[in-house]
Amino acid sequence: MLESVDAIYRRALRLQPVGSVLFVGVAHDVDALPERSSDASPSVVAHLHFNNARAAAVQANGRLQNGVRFARLLRDSLVELAVRARDDDKFRHIGLYEGVTWFGSHGDAVGFESEPLADGWRARWLAMHFRLLVWAFSPTGDARAIDEVAPRHFRITREALIASFADRKRAR
Repeated sequence: MLESVDAIYRRALRLQPVGSVLFVGVAHDVDALPERSSDASPSVVAHLHFNNARAAAVQANGRLQNGVRFARLLRDSLVELAVRARDDDKFRHIGLYEGVTWFGSHGDAVGFESEPLADGWRARWLAMHFRLLVWAFSPTGDARAIDEVAPRHFRITREALIASFADRKRAR
């Protein structure tokens, strides 16, 4: 069922896969990017979406191991995205990558900025959606962790993405 919902969502938003756990959709006419973004059009932003079905399929021997395996897949997808941002004409014009997640602000060290979503109907709906996903990924997981899920807006500039991830492909 999750795969069917994700497939409809991907088609409707014209999302392109990047790596095994990310999809990218491009939106235009965004008012402004952070001032650090200088070599790409300030009106082009890509929206990042997780491949929920793939994330749910991560198999390991416990919740912590699931998280570690997903983090590795996410890092690999970000490496691929960074290489595309640097080398692929279809991605080179994008100045900012952004999305919404339930993860805390763990990406500061690699250039991500993050803040809680403003309170409102969207934040409440996303919190409910994310709690359902967390439960689907780990139904025997800690109920307290599910209660603590809160939607966060995150973003990373093209420059920070490339600086933090593009050269990791060669390092592995």
